[in-house]
Amino acid sequence: MDVSLATLSGFAAGCIGLYSFVPQVVKCCRTGDVAAISLRMFAVRTFGLLLWMIYGYALGSLPVLIFSGLGLVLSSVILILKVRGSRLHPAGGSCREDGRKQKASGTAEPVAG
Repeated sequence: MDVSLATLSGFAAGCIGLYSFVPQVVKCCRTGDVAAISLRMFAVRTFGLLLWMIYGYALGSLPVLIFSGLGLVLSSVILILKVRGSRLHPAGGSCREDGRKQKASGTAEPVAG
């Protein structure tokens, strides 16, 4: 099997690009906190990755197809979490902030002087 330098560099770039994105997905899935995530940015990113996947298929480029597909899955996960979070908390507050507000209700907060 003869693998070109272009294919190897494509796989390396895809691995690095995907690896840099995984911590954000893991954090959003574990905490559910997506308040700081831009809905517009992830919607555009997800659509862009869909187009890259189509492009990779049209060219027959395995690295582009594989890593844009995996990126599409990860971006879609964050996009879905963001949309669900927006429906649950339309004011833009995160789940943790709401929990702290509910716990603190009825108690006086210290005044910094």
